[in-house]
Parts: sequence; structure tokens; C-alpha cells
Amino acid sequence: MKKVAVVTLHYIRNYGSLLQTYATQKKFELMGYSAEIVDYVRPNAEDNNLIKAGMQRKGQNGNAVKKMIYTCLKKIETSKRKKVCDNFLTQYIHLTRKYADYADLKNNPPSADIYVTGSDQTWNSEYNGGVLPAYYLDFAPEGKKRIGYSISIGMDQFPNNEIKETTEYAKKYTAISVREESAKKLIEGLGIRNVQHILDPTLVLNKEEWSNMIAPRMIQDKYIIIYRLNDNPEMEQFAQDLAKKTGCKIVRMSYYLSHYRNKGKMIYCPTVQEFLSLINYADYVVTDSFHCTAFSLNFHKEFFVFYPGKYNTRLQSVLELTGTAHRVMNGKSETGEINFNKVDEVLNRERKKVDDFIQSNF
Repeated sequence: MKKVAVVTLHYIRNYGSLLQTYATQKKFELMGYSAEIVDYVRPNAEDNNLIKAGMQRKGQNGNAVKKMIYTCLKKIETSKRKKVCDNFLTQYIHLTRKYADYADLKNNPPSADIYVTGSDQTWNSEYNGGVLPAYYLDFAPEGKKRIGYSISIGMDQFPNNEIKETTEYAKKYTAISVREESAKKLIEGLGIRNVQHILDPTLVLNKEEWSNMIAPRMIQDKYIIIYRLNDNPEMEQFAQDLAKKTGCKIVRMSYYLSHYRNKGKMIYCPTVQEFLSLINYADYVVTDSFHCTAFSLNFHKEFFVFYPGKYNTRLQSVLELTGTAHRVMNGKSETGEINFNKVDEVLNRERKKVDDFIQSNF
């Protein structure tokens, strides 16, 4: 049995990162490979760095009281999210040993037959803090296959000062697949050929393959689930209007303590299995999250999407692919129905492309 070593953003403490990591590992196993996730964490992803970055975005560095309150709240949130994510990684993900830094990874790479850059925003230099060689498999031994599996870029273009370096790394790949049509165009613009656009790993698995990960129903009433990653008063008002129209109660899931002040029942920092359950049993889903949208498609949920304003490309790509772009609600109050027969037809066709990609290149 061939062994695959995957480098991805498994350590980012959100549901999407955890679930795409699991789905990637699971798919390779279903295809007959042994899969292992490289336990490397990029330098700017440590807890203290993320809290500092959050304070800068909120403009709270100069106010001592606000800074103290913000830091305390974020430490509570971080601790809870860490527990949820670490429990999931320990229980479900096959990790290598923990690498201290990139030099450690470069000098002592995990043993594998094939090395893979996984999904999530592994080639988004803005998000990652630069072009990081780990995510371009620069640590892989010479002569080994390097594959890109559903890579996400998330940016509209590569910065000019990164094009040469990115091109040199990308040319070493045996095959590259991406999860956005825009990413395919960007990489082909570097002179790389045969880039394939495939599904996000969470959509590669069908609902039946996710079923053992879905917790039992948590809310017995009819409900609207809100999963919001960004401030958006328009989304909140839309959910309230939808609740009045349908008679459903509002339930929100979040790992932000500040969301307690919004209307509806709050499920704070649910487990990954509960996250899936809250989507699966909802009557309606209101979200600005790519992965919440992906599971809504997979689970046949009536969803409404609000673009977050940044890194919209992956959301736009999957909505256009499945014929559901009309469910984007920014500035709208009415929308058409979802044709889930078409959604399933498209997803099954695209899953076959993933199978072909793996069989042809691994």
C-alpha cells in the first residue's frame, strides 16, 4: 500500500480546516492509500500571534482597557476552540510527529511514496504571511511525486514579487488540482499546464460517507441555523425576517463570545460532529462560510449565502458550479428555489473527476 503525506492547514482552529483535513485523509484511504497529515504549523499561526493580529484588525492596540478585555475574551475563546479541535485531531486524524519548525521538516521529512499539498488556503500568501516553502512541498525528497490536491489560493492574483518563486515551486509538481476556477486560471497564467479544477474535499465525500460523523439531533423545534464568521447586520436582519415568515426559531453556532448578544439560541463552540448535526437537521441555513455552504449543498438544506467581502472566490466558484449562485443574498430579499437533483448530478459528476485525477496521477 502506497503512503501519502499531506501538508495542509489542519491546525487552523475552525470547522472547515478540520473537516477538509479529515475528508482528504478519508478519500485517499477509500482509494486504497495510507494517508498521514504532516504536523507542521506555520510560524504566524500560534495563539499569541493570532490574538495580536485580531487586536490590530479591531484597532484596539491603543486602548489599555479594551485591549485587556479583548485579550481575556480571546484567550477564553482560544482555549475552548483548542480543546474542540485537538480532540478531533487526536480522535480522527493520522498525524506525523510534531515538527518544531520548517528547518526540522526540511531536514527530517516524513517517509512517504507521494507528497501532497492539501486543500484549504495553502497557496494564499496573504493569509499565510508569504510564500511558505512547506506548502509547496520543498521538503519532499528529490525524485518523489509532488501532487496538488484541491489547493485553494483565495486571492484574485499573485503579488508581482511572488510570481517567480511561486512558478519555480509549482513547476516541480507532477499534477495540480485546485478547488476554484479562478485558481486554475492563475496557475495556468504562470505557464503551468494541465491544472484541474476539482471539488473541495468536503464535497468529494457524499452524505452517506459523512453520516457516521453527524451527531444526533440537538434542537427538536423547527429552526434556522446561523453560522456567521464576519460582522454583517444585513445577515442578522435577514434571519430575523425569515424566522417571522417561517415560524422557525433562530439558532446560532459560533466560537465567538460576542455573538451571545445577537438574537436566537446560542450553541457556543459545538464539537465538529455537532456542527454537522446543526446543519443537517436545520430547516434553513444562513451563512457567510464556504464550508457551511458546502455541507448545506451536500445535505440538501435550504441555504442563504452572504458573501463575506474577502476571499469570495471559493464560494462563488462552488455556487456557480452547482447552479445555486442565486442563493447569494447580498442586497436581496427574495430568491429562487434550489434544484437539488441538479446539485447531486453535478456533484456526482465532479466526484468522478476526482477519482480519475487520483487514479491517473498517484
